[in-house]
Amino acid sequence: MVSRWRTSMLLLGISVVAVLIGALRLATQPAEQPPASSLSSAPDGALAFYTWLGDLGAATQRLPGRTLDPSVGELIVLQPTVLPDATARTTLNDLADRGGTLVLAGDSLQWLVTARDLGLTVDPAPPSRQTLTTDGQRLPFSVRFRLQSPDSQAEPLLLSDQNEWLALRTPYRQGTLIVIASPVPLSNAGLRDDATARFVFRSIAGPAQGQSIAFDEYQRMPTSPTPASPSLMQLLLQTPAGLAIVYVALLTFAFLLLMGRRLGPAVVGHSAAESQRSMYEHVQMLANLYRQAGQLAVVREAFDRHYSRLASRGEGRGAAELAEALVRIQAARTESELVAAVAAIHDPG
Repeated sequence: MVSRWRTSMLLLGISVVAVLIGALRLATQPAEQPPASSLSSAPDGALAFYTWLGDLGAATQRLPGRTLDPSVGELIVLQPTVLPDATARTTLNDLADRGGTLVLAGDSLQWLVTARDLGLTVDPAPPSRQTLTTDGQRLPFSVRFRLQSPDSQAEPLLLSDQNEWLALRTPYRQGTLIVIASPVPLSNAGLRDDATARFVFRSIAGPAQGQSIAFDEYQRMPTSPTPASPSLMQLLLQTPAGLAIVYVALLTFAFLLLMGRRLGPAVVGHSAAESQRSMYEHVQMLANLYRQAGQLAVVREAFDRHYSRLASRGEGRGAAELAEALVRIQAARTESELVAAVAAIHDPG
């Protein structure tokens, strides 16, 4: 009784620890945000840039859709997630026609198509050992594309060691277009570097002080306040509480397995004497099993040995009949012949 009580307490303690671990993860684990999001504090997120602009006096906001408030003077499009459509072009052109500034940074396919849609020429850049500002400062990231603008007033912001443009500022309609062929300068990881932060301040953050700035979060933020209900598997495998339940189940199963505990009521084995089958059915079952295993000779020898002992003791039927049955058992080559030979002893006539 004491042993069972200790076992129960140990199992309960394991379950409580697993639940506490799940609750701790639920309380401390932040929600994951998509890359390049202004909500993300991950290295590839842009929360630092969003917060920095707010500290400099800019009125920052996140844009979950395609509608842009007329008060916005600058739009940050970092690593866009979709190709530009007619609505997106209208939004960007309206901002530029009001004299606003559009900042486009990234290196994805969507970024490339958007940059070309804005009139720039984007080509793959040859391998560059370093990225330089126009005043010779070296930045610790590489760029995969080079940029060209048809406007003669365009000016470079970043250069490769082959003097190719990797970022530029150019007039666009009635406003300004800034394009950077990498998302790194505006990311949380990129702004940790002093030279990169100085470049971003001179090119983007400094001139934007006091303006209203929007970050494009199209398809990175839910447009509906009611999110889709997660499935049961998502709740179990993607939430700390669900993982705690899975841990408890696995630990309980492992504990019972190691302790030799049954996972159900004991099954009482019945002896051959308690079975309701006839001798004919037993013999047929054994013959079939041994035939499938290729061991018919083994069961034939067992029956031969059994009935030979009966004949020597004078038990059972007459000696002549037993001798005749033994001959039939020894001559049996199939299970049907063996069954018939044994049945002839127990079922006379």
